[in-house]
Amino acid sequence: MFTGCISMATVLLRALIIYITFGVSMRLMGKRQIGEFRLSELVTTLVLSEIAAIPITDINIPLLYALVPIIMILTLEIALSYAETKWNLLKRAISGKPSILIARGVVNQRELLRLRIGINELVAQVRQSGVGDIADVNYAILEDNGRMTVLPKVDKRPPTTEELRDVLGSTQPRDTGLAHVLIIDGKIIKENLKLAEKNENFIMKNLSEHKFTLSEVLLFTCNDTGEVNIIKKENVGGGKKK
Repeated sequence: MFTGCISMATVLLRALIIYITFGVSMRLMGKRQIGEFRLSELVTTLVLSEIAAIPITDINIPLLYALVPIIMILTLEIALSYAETKWNLLKRAISGKPSILIARGVVNQRELLRLRIGINELVAQVRQSGVGDIADVNYAILEDNGRMTVLPKVDKRPPTTEELRDVLGSTQPRDTGLAHVLIIDGKIIKENLKLAEKNENFIMKNLSEHKFTLSEVLLFTCNDTGEVNIIKKENVGGGKKK
């Protein structure tokens, strides 16, 4: 019984060390979602996960047998990432290059065949990008991280600020900036108060105007123009704007 407890404690300790090491490794590789991994980063992640599991499942294997390869592979990945920023040929060799699937509204069927992408898959990707009809697409580009960039035709996309200015004359669109989260679940986020250049008196004044107490607030935001949005707890759609 005692021996079993020691073995379990050893496994848990090894798992914790590997978890911390693996977490630091992923952090050093950069903030990316899984869908944004380059090919080399995805391979590195899969290899590291396999290496990390070995000393956890077999306590007879020294922990260094996992830590040393993890550090080595991580160092290699960081070095390659840095080298790719200096030499474009190396970047193309490792990560590939973007592929143009639709150019000026014309589907590149040869490129679809080369990449083994069906037309149904292309249509689905276009829809997921917010364009309802493939006929409205000007360019569709498969990036080297596997994500697709879709650029709609000029008459199918929202107008730019410059285009609106040409139509509206001197009228300028209002820039509301960032909505700063000042209260979450009844708690004031003080670091965001500083970013929004507001203070607690500003919060209490607005709560008083809306007849809310601090504990009743689920979410309180304020954008750069001072516009406030308050959502009350247990009141779906209870947002109020000033």
